[in-house]
Amino acid sequence: MTSIQTTDGGREAATFNIALVHPFDVRGKKVGGLETYIRDFITFCPDNTRVLFVGVDAVGDLALGRVKETTFRGRTFDFLPVLRYSDERAREAATSIRDSITAQFFGGLIRHLPAIASALRERQCSIDLRRVEFAWLPVALRLPFVQMLHGEGVPQLPMDSMLKRYRFVHGLGERFAMSNSRKFLCVNPMITERLRTIYPRHSAKIDTLWTWVNTDIFRPHPFPAIDPFRVVFIGRLDEFKMPRLMFKTIARLRAKLDGAVEFHYVGTSNPRRFDEFAAIEDITACQGFKDAKGVAAILEQAHAGILTSEFEGMPRCVLETLAVGRPVVAVHLPQLETVIHDGESGYLVPREQSEDDLVEALARRFVDVRNAIADGQTNPDEVARKITTFTPSRQLARVYRMHQEIQDGEMRL
Repeated sequence: MTSIQTTDGGREAATFNIALVHPFDVRGKKVGGLETYIRDFITFCPDNTRVLFVGVDAVGDLALGRVKETTFRGRTFDFLPVLRYSDERAREAATSIRDSITAQFFGGLIRHLPAIASALRERQCSIDLRRVEFAWLPVALRLPFVQMLHGEGVPQLPMDSMLKRYRFVHGLGERFAMSNSRKFLCVNPMITERLRTIYPRHSAKIDTLWTWVNTDIFRPHPFPAIDPFRVVFIGRLDEFKMPRLMFKTIARLRAKLDGAVEFHYVGTSNPRRFDEFAAIEDITACQGFKDAKGVAAILEQAHAGILTSEFEGMPRCVLETLAVGRPVVAVHLPQLETVIHDGESGYLVPREQSEDDLVEALARRFVDVRNAIADGQTNPDEVARKITTFTPSRQLARVYRMHQEIQDGEMRL
């Protein structure tokens, strides 16, 4: 694994220290956009930069409140766990805010605040935050931080997590983080422009940082045999991801292809709670939880991906699917126009039509994708080239530079 070098080779390399704060265990099995960000942040960190990760012990083998040198993907970092919370428990949706991992982690930060303060100040860390709810920590410790907003936090349809009941907390955190962060990064230009309109006084600090895909793991592969035609969805089955529309589309596709279809669901949500799933249950493989390599292996044996969400930031599952060379058929979202080009890397289907027409349009586009693959007109390498700019070497390098500039300007005087 190669680190990203961002400093000028003409000067002596300085030592920079960056702290990451997030409620999960890098060593564990939890997978998601935020978790992938942190794992990749450690993996591709420049040689002149040291990471301190304040997180969760999901294994139960570490002392809380104590720094432990840890190795992940061949990279060494400092791990300071403040809570024990297993991956199995984290996968289940909390029934109360008190039981949620976010609230439990918040309490762990408070309990171990002296140890956190000592570790961060000793290293002169700047802090990289993925969640606005934790912006109080660097402010309390009087340390500079870079804030990232992965989504707008306001999908119109419900989410599986406790956050759906406490969205006001996110709103308060967003305003607080906006006022106090050195940089405020958004996952797509639409969110960036929205926030610049809402917070004109802070517009200079608001910028876009695209999601990326780890191309060391997700690489183009030849297509498998065309029958059965395999379609994959990766992620939670939140209502705003429109799972009912997704299941109806797969059922319609099944009818068009005389049953020669398989649907692979990678995730820990229960699809059986949706009545529409019954029509495709017998052709569905529920893969459950998979780590990044497991997801890549499933995509290598598939033909296409699907996304029906009414709201997303920049869905990493789409980038990972394209990186393996698999086209994606999705309901149109503006940010997807940068990577999904009709007839080349999949299709974007307009949302502004009746549900039945939308189902029909999505299914027809999957037939188009299947036929292009069968005719040898789709090249996995060409599909994968659509995400060339969405790699750690392009996107993560910007974050490392931001922290280096902050530390050079504010912490080395």
